[in-house]
Amino acid sequence: MTFFPLAAVRFEHDDIDGFLSKVARTLISDGYRIRGALQTRGAEGGACHCADMDLTTLGSSRVFRISQPLGNGSQGCRLHPGALAQCSSFIEAELEEGADLLILNRFGRGESEGRGFRELISRAIELDVPVLIAVRPTYEEAWAEFGAGLSCDLPMTQDIVLTWFHQTREARNAA
Repeated sequence: MTFFPLAAVRFEHDDIDGFLSKVARTLISDGYRIRGALQTRGAEGGACHCADMDLTTLGSSRVFRISQPLGNGSQGCRLHPGALAQCSSFIEAELEEGADLLILNRFGRGESEGRGFRELISRAIELDVPVLIAVRPTYEEAWAEFGAGLSCDLPMTQDIVLTWFHQTREARNAA
């Protein structure tokens, strides 16, 4: 059995956070220790008319505001790298306490440029914790390069994702 510790769910306009949340809830209800974070967006407002972006950690439900308004005249809000780093450190501490799966909302621009959750993903692999992450078409090439030989692609289908998780656990336990 081939062991792929990294799995990417490809999506474009679908509700990927809702999908990943459903997967997490299913596994948590089955008694697994799921760590990670999923994104939620608030209502649009403020000077730049952007929606706030938050990451809510799985398991502990801690919320990190990862967007920062740039003020009047800006065309949008930007990711707050400091808040993302705090969230990543928090999740890493949870991983150190034990986890069966790390679920992350995106492999996006930051990760494709060597930042974001990239170190957290690497740490999960070091700890032998598989990672489930969402990837948009824009970042497919960077993801393929990052996960070369360690990753597989999964459709946005809960049964298939759960099968990957269980097969990955079996392969890890057999090793």
